[in-house]
Amino acid sequence: MTAVAVVTGAGQGIGRAIARRLSGEGFAVALADFDAAGLQETAKDIERDGAQALPVQVDLTEYRNIARVMNQVVEAWGRIDALVNNAGREITKPFLEITEADWDAMLTINLRTVFFATQLAARAMIAGGVRGRIVNIASIAGRSGRSDQAPYAVAKAGVISVTRSAALALGSHGITVNAVCPGVVDTAMTRRIHDIRSLMAGISPEESLQRMIARIPLGRLADPDDVARAVAFFCSPQAQYITGQALNVCGGMEMD
Repeated sequence: MTAVAVVTGAGQGIGRAIARRLSGEGFAVALADFDAAGLQETAKDIERDGAQALPVQVDLTEYRNIARVMNQVVEAWGRIDALVNNAGREITKPFLEITEADWDAMLTINLRTVFFATQLAARAMIAGGVRGRIVNIASIAGRSGRSDQAPYAVAKAGVISVTRSAALALGSHGITVNAVCPGVVDTAMTRRIHDIRSLMAGISPEESLQRMIARIPLGRLADPDDVARAVAFFCSPQAQYITGQALNVCGGMEMD
């Protein structure tokens, strides 16, 4: 029987790399994202390699839509074996300029969605008798805070906390829950961040990014596949006795 994974935010970047990695590990992968075009591209990549993909265009900020995704996956494939909560966004803005709308947007998609997707997927796993795997994409920003990304850092710290609470709640059902905390990953989002930071600092985007890379002991940005490999490990039998953990994948930038 083919194992089934749900990956949120699978239309690009880290989410696409995770979906492709899990499909290569033998999972049928449900892809949930608001970006319809990106979803179709990810699905084509997976199907081109001979694996199964189910793209679901959805706004994950609403509970009913998260429930619809989980129900659709169970209806299509009969089970959910793994959930990867990757969907999210960031805002780069000085602490004193953060608005109520900024706060609500960050906490909704980056934390509220993670909690309820975890809850709904876990219910499906328990109902199906599946000893499942849940992996939440947090960030090293949730370890130490960010002066220009405060709501994002708060949300990612919350993701680590939800991971631990869920691990305690679901362990008796044989479901493991872990988090991966990426550092600076080579994605379009990272480039947008440094476009903004360069304007704030009066330097070029390239200089802004190089200053960040200089803080990484391994001396390079993470590739999305670096994150995807860690996720695949947590979803594998090799990680069956690991739960409630938050693994930094950051080239040594954060060591706590």
